[in-house]
Amino acid sequence: MSISGGQRPAVRIHANPLALAAYGLNLDDLRTTIANLNVNTPKGNFDGPAQSFAINANDQIRDPSDYLKSVVAYRNGAPVLLTDVASVEIAAENTRLSAWMNQTPALLVNIQRQPGANVIQSSTASKLCCRR
Repeated sequence: MSISGGQRPAVRIHANPLALAAYGLNLDDLRTTIANLNVNTPKGNFDGPAQSFAINANDQIRDPSDYLKSVVAYRNGAPVLLTDVASVEIAAENTRLSAWMNQTPALLVNIQRQPGANVIQSSTASKLCCRR
């Protein structure tokens, strides 16, 4: 059984190509800035006589306001902020993945038959356990 149709939240950045061009920037400059803001590398390690442990931290930015304050580049000695060339919002991770029932957001419960399972016995048991 699996559950699907739910939309996980994510930060979505919408680039403004005209604003990027006005600052002499391109989409790759913006992509590099965003990637650098979300670097997930070990921060250090503990070395023992028999084992070593890496210290990890999740550096992913989850708040749109933190992105807006980020510097994409410098032009004429002044910072070009992400807010100058893009908009940022919290939205669904995948806008094309959702489940609906009569215009109402829903979740899908996918039930697959397992090899060797007695389908008739399973469906009878599920009817008994789920009756109200």
